[in-house]
Amino acid sequence: MPNELLSVIQKKQAIERGLSHYMNGTVLERVLNYWEQEYGDQPSFVLNRFLSEICNTDELRFYRKEMLKKVLSEMSAIEKQVLLEIKPQSEPEELISIAIADACLALVDAVMLTVTATELDDFNDDIKKQLQRMGLAIETSVKINTAAFIDVLPLTLYAQVITIIYECYCEFYGPAKADQVYARAKMEIKNKYPDVDLHQLL
Repeated sequence: MPNELLSVIQKKQAIERGLSHYMNGTVLERVLNYWEQEYGDQPSFVLNRFLSEICNTDELRFYRKEMLKKVLSEMSAIEKQVLLEIKPQSEPEELISIAIADACLALVDAVMLTVTATELDDFNDDIKKQLQRMGLAIETSVKINTAAFIDVLPLTLYAQVITIIYECYCEFYGPAKADQVYARAKMEIKNKYPDVDLHQLL
């Protein structure tokens, strides 16, 4: 996809590295080929669905969340390398950061608007618990779709936070609805913030 930072080959490389701790040989090769055919041209947030499909034994299902973290960590490492090579010098860093922060807030807000009112508090709490496990200190009163939350968040963690929200959404409403909601939110952000590179958020 044109707005994705990593090529299909680079993403495949990251997935191979991440999954090699849990599978190898022909099994890993089959899984990688399946990913390339079915998911190669899709954004990173569908990784959760891909892993749900390939974790077809109790052991793999047990490690699924760990596998997702490993793969995302490998992707993040490759993205950093790529960004160092192509970092633009022309635009002031501060303006870029403000635009990305606004786009991130808008994306989170678009997703949160689809959470039912009765489940909103539980949803917020689940996400904040996961973020606290990552080492982020978040006040209990702060809602994740407010500027107060985005302001304390380092730019480097935006993509991870959006993935955590996606995981929680999958648990609440299932992967199919999560993919649908994220795809729609992504389109809205692309239209509203055309200058923002969405690879920094997804």
